Amino acid sequence: MRSKITGVFIFFFFSLASCTPEPSFLKETGSPAGVPLDPDLPFSQYVQESIKNIEHILRDIRFADGASPYLGGYTAAQAAKMRGPFEILPEISSTGPGKGKGFLLIHGLTHSPYRMRNIADSLHQAYPNGTIRAVLLPGHGTVAGDSLTMRHTDWMAITEYGVRSFEQMETISDLYLVGFSTGTALAIRHLQNTPQRPKIKGLILISTALKAKTWAAFLCPCLRRVKDWLATFQERDAAQYESFSVNAGAEFFLLTRNIMKRKTPIDVPVLMAVSADDETIDAQAARQFFCDRVTARRRALIWYASRHAGRNIDPPCEDIKEVKPGPVDREFQGTAYRFANYAHTALSMSPADPHYGVNGKYHQCKAYDTPPDMEDFNKCQKGSAKTIFGEKDIASKAAQKELGYDYWRRGSFNPDYPRLERAIICFADEACDLQRSLDDQ
Repeated sequence: MRSKITGVFIFFFFSLASCTPEPSFLKETGSPAGVPLDPDLPFSQYVQESIKNIEHILRDIRFADGASPYLGGYTAAQAAKMRGPFEILPEISSTGPGKGKGFLLIHGLTHSPYRMRNIADSLHQAYPNGTIRAVLLPGHGTVAGDSLTMRHTDWMAITEYGVRSFEQMETISDLYLVGFSTGTALAIRHLQNTPQRPKIKGLILISTALKAKTWAAFLCPCLRRVKDWLATFQERDAAQYESFSVNAGAEFFLLTRNIMKRKTPIDVPVLMAVSADDETIDAQAARQFFCDRVTARRRALIWYASRHAGRNIDPPCEDIKEVKPGPVDREFQGTAYRFANYAHTALSMSPADPHYGVNGKYHQCKAYDTPPDMEDFNKCQKGSAKTIFGEKDIASKAAQKELGYDYWRRGSFNPDYPRLERAIICFADEACDLQRSLDDQ
């Protein structure tokens, strides 16, 4: 009898919970980012229209009371520009390198093109005559509610649109697909599905996402029928979504479920960077893909090693550059900070980034985002001499005791970014010795 009463109570409790009004940013807008109806729409127009749409939605939903909802106090216009697609064209009258080179940048799940900004800046500095474009995955950029109905087939379509925009340019002969996280899966899927793309000269795959870390990812396509969110937050990051919908997980699973099963070799040059401690994707699957599927002679994997030695050995193969964890106590441009290990979210960003860097306006303290009690969250944002950056696996009490920290922030920048930058620039120059560019300097 008691169990029946308990069951009724639980049902009643969840019924009440489901009736709690959701914040407007967790609802669909009706105007999500999408794929241009015209496949020949000029990329510059796509950029302008996308940013305009994002800004309009942010003003109506996030800035309804006039105050900025974002850490750092960004305006709607600033946030829209951070979240939107972008294009960097060759410098007028420039005689520098990069002529004929194109780079298509593809961001990750719940992220935005901002996650590719530092790489874009590095490429532009090295190749001022190159053309750089970053697409916005449909369902991203506006508010998290638009992730409830996004589809991976649209992500594939926007990747095709980006590639096509370069193929229509007679001035572009060498195209490189540069992906972060889900963007890496899109780049690989694009090459697997349409191998006859002669302009594509290489793949650059950061935090390579071929399989989710959690074994339960396959449940998401069914779970989304009865549940909307795996986690919700107050959306304080001006550059991306913080909340994660079940649908987002479902579509990632559907995008990646057959990548490892396909035996088609990747015969174009490949540069990968993966953290052994990545808590979002299966790092061992990424390493296996590199060793078994990448057949091009020009290839390299930057493997950000774990303090747990067992994560660094499987499988062994050539062309892997292992970067040791390094010291916990570090310094960047006069600022001391503590660093435990390389997070999934960190690899593509420079420590100098004004938003995600060492002294950035935003620190990922979602572990302490538990309203109404926000004392720990605020202390994490402020930081102290003991506060540490790292991956989610350092959240345990054992790790806290070992590392001696008060609060932990999920890593949002890569202390080893100079090496990654050198490798990316070298990779796009066939005359450059790729393995030598990976050496410690």
